[in-house]
Amino acid sequence: MQAFRLFVIYLVFFPICIGINGCQVVDKSKSDQVFYYNEDQSIATLDPAFVKSQSEIWVVSQMLEGLVEYDDSLRIQPCLAKSWEISPDGLVYTFHLRRDVFFHDNPKIKHLPRPFLAQDVVESFKRIADPKTASPGAWIFNDKLDLTCFDSGSSLRFPVVATNDSTVRITLKQVYAPFIDVLAMPYCFIVPVDWIDQDFRKHPIGTGPFLMKQWEEEVSLLLHKNQRYYRFENGNRLPYLQGVCIENVKNKQTAFMKFVQGEYDFFNGIDASIKDELLTRKGLLKPKYNGAFKLLKQAFLNTEYIGFNIDPAQTSPNLAVLNADFRKALGFAIDKQKLIQYLRNGVGIPADKGFVPYGFAQYPYAEVKEHQHQLDSAKYYLKRSRVDVTKMQAIVINTTQDYLDLMVYIQKEWNQLGVPVKIDVHPSSFLRQLRNDQKIHCWRGSWIADYSDPENYLVCFESKNFSPLGPNYAHFKQDRFDALLQDSRRELSPQRRNQLLAQADNLLMDQMPYIVLFYDESIRMHQNWVKGLTANPINFLRLRSVQKTAH
Repeated sequence: MQAFRLFVIYLVFFPICIGINGCQVVDKSKSDQVFYYNEDQSIATLDPAFVKSQSEIWVVSQMLEGLVEYDDSLRIQPCLAKSWEISPDGLVYTFHLRRDVFFHDNPKIKHLPRPFLAQDVVESFKRIADPKTASPGAWIFNDKLDLTCFDSGSSLRFPVVATNDSTVRITLKQVYAPFIDVLAMPYCFIVPVDWIDQDFRKHPIGTGPFLMKQWEEEVSLLLHKNQRYYRFENGNRLPYLQGVCIENVKNKQTAFMKFVQGEYDFFNGIDASIKDELLTRKGLLKPKYNGAFKLLKQAFLNTEYIGFNIDPAQTSPNLAVLNADFRKALGFAIDKQKLIQYLRNGVGIPADKGFVPYGFAQYPYAEVKEHQHQLDSAKYYLKRSRVDVTKMQAIVINTTQDYLDLMVYIQKEWNQLGVPVKIDVHPSSFLRQLRNDQKIHCWRGSWIADYSDPENYLVCFESKNFSPLGPNYAHFKQDRFDALLQDSRRELSPQRRNQLLAQADNLLMDQMPYIVLFYDESIRMHQNWVKGLTANPINFLRLRSVQKTAH
């Protein structure tokens, strides 16, 4: 580790260095402007067309950008587009692009410095939408744009066009109110036309504050400062940092100790191996760490829940689970406050509302029904369900090892009602397969926002999204619910739109194809010498304004 850190510092400040054996030994200081952090999850690709995990999104977001972006309050802000207009009918979006942006230098791109142009937007979006690309982000455009241009023999034009070098027009085939929000997703990051067919997985080129320098898969990744980055702050060209170094230490406890020892500038998240060492039952730093580093706790758009397969057509259904009153009984039986306090060390917000988590500024949470722990209510709904717990088939909760302690807690809560419960533990990939293929009746799940809109949570229960083709793993189906979602997409008034979504959330509460356990919170820690690092509800990592100060 020490040798590698010295190599990183030398690479950033002395790019002529040709290899690790040729590097000089230089003094290491916490005030050097290389930002070190660990990523315990694998990074499989740096191609924005295929990034899905947080580990990949964080890296790619330092190098590439989209037309728009979120601020820390989840408000859409200009990025590569300096402004835009939406037609009165909500069908045409016109983006006016910045003219002071250049792509990262690369010897294989001609005519450097290469300016960012409207045609880059067209080709980037076409690449995502083209079925031949097979991007998991194709859904962004699939039912929103007329894509018959990709049909064999079609002469139709792609509905994203460059009207000149600095203007892009996008025409929707039907109104989709949150369209501007989905354009902030990493799938919509812009790549240069010149590089569109190259190996973007390992060699991304973008317009962001940092550029790719070196990647040794499963070991480390190094980014350099983009000297031509267009943003300024207080008269200073960003970024402040000279580079970013990301290690791939898989063991969370080992990585945490490296952070405590000052080897990392930043640490994200906690798990069972370190939560008792780090936090009190109220989610505060233990006294031994007070003042040692900074802790940022932020509401995170992640809903943790127990899901049920309620499709009566499934093979060998658990009849009790098909009963809505029985599911409500199970929901009222869980003391979520104690779950957060004793099993999560105060990290998370006990779920007392619907599937949409806290964090959306305009969402009318007050209009969503409450569902808090009430053992008397649990007994009432159990009686109303007419389920005989002494004769029923045991509920099998399917989970991964990381959440076993939480599921044991749920098992004990349900046992208070006399409900027989078993727990099956699976690798995460196998559990996802069982859930997607409707092979299980009950599972622990979570849903992290893809884009900052409450609709992103409710589409998990839209009938057109039945698994395995979509995220409706419960196979919930209700015409009124589907109609509310459709109406919300056509509604251009944000206030009215959110009211429609809240009504849909309440319909879910009435049927309860899930039991929400808690709305998550993100935990970030950084060293005292790090300045400008913030937190946000989508746990997005933005390093362009971060700097390290002498101490």
